[in-house]
Amino acid sequence: MAVAAMRETLQKGGTIVAPGAYDAITARLMRYLGFKALYIPGSQTGMVLGTTEPLTSLTEMAMVGERVAEGVNDELPVILDAGAGFGDPVHVVHTVEVLEDAGLTAIHIEDQFFPKRVSYHRGLEHVVPVDVYQQRIEYAVKARRSKDFLIIGRNDGYRAVEGGTREHAVKRAEAAREAGADIIMIMGMREKEDFEYFRKEIKDIPMLAMAGNGPFGVNEFRDMGYQVIIYPQTTIQTSLRSVHDLWKNIKDTGDVPKSWQEQSDKMRDVMNALLEFEEKWAVEAATTEKGSTPTNH
Repeated sequence: MAVAAMRETLQKGGTIVAPGAYDAITARLMRYLGFKALYIPGSQTGMVLGTTEPLTSLTEMAMVGERVAEGVNDELPVILDAGAGFGDPVHVVHTVEVLEDAGLTAIHIEDQFFPKRVSYHRGLEHVVPVDVYQQRIEYAVKARRSKDFLIIGRNDGYRAVEGGTREHAVKRAEAAREAGADIIMIMGMREKEDFEYFRKEIKDIPMLAMAGNGPFGVNEFRDMGYQVIIYPQTTIQTSLRSVHDLWKNIKDTGDVPKSWQEQSDKMRDVMNALLEFEEKWAVEAATTEKGSTPTNH
């Protein structure tokens, strides 16, 4: 079972690499490529909906989470960004119940204000007092029905507008652990010494690292002691860049690039595999008489 598999992997000291997925087809593509876990970032989901993460609702996040999990038949662990838990402890409890029911494996809850501020996209992080944050994590842990549904304590204390420091972030991480968090996620780390510092200071609990926009890859993160490695923006940035470049070329020249044409047949085969056409064609072949015309009944 995917939910139990993630906890088991972490307990054995294994590494979980989770690329960003925002719908069923991107989830299936990651499974097709051999990835063993998926991540649904709030920012990516907001973009797909044509807005920003602070303006997305729990219902919308749950809908995306359910589609991603069902898209891979609940075979892969799925981690979802639950933002600030969508409110006070009573709302956090509801958030956990809804997202656990949606078939997810893990969620991270952070210490930003709720409602979230769009300014966090430009690095202006505003965080709640540490006791308020700890209470969010405490009630998230209490609300889960299965211990295999993992609660990740994310904190933005390192880059908070109000006195953000490494020490402040460590204090918040310890508060999340005391409240029962299974994994610690600290935002704002960019230099190797940051990652090494937090791994040294926060002991005996799995830690999560964000990848994709920095100089470190899976092996470097693993060597620094990070067991969960997520890629929040890479999938949608790659998708938008490819679509942008293709259609800009068509608009500017009137032609589809030859390089795209050469890859189209190969990608069509991949798409057919993701949509499991072979299995569907086999059913039709077994249930349709040769030379007959299908009729509706």
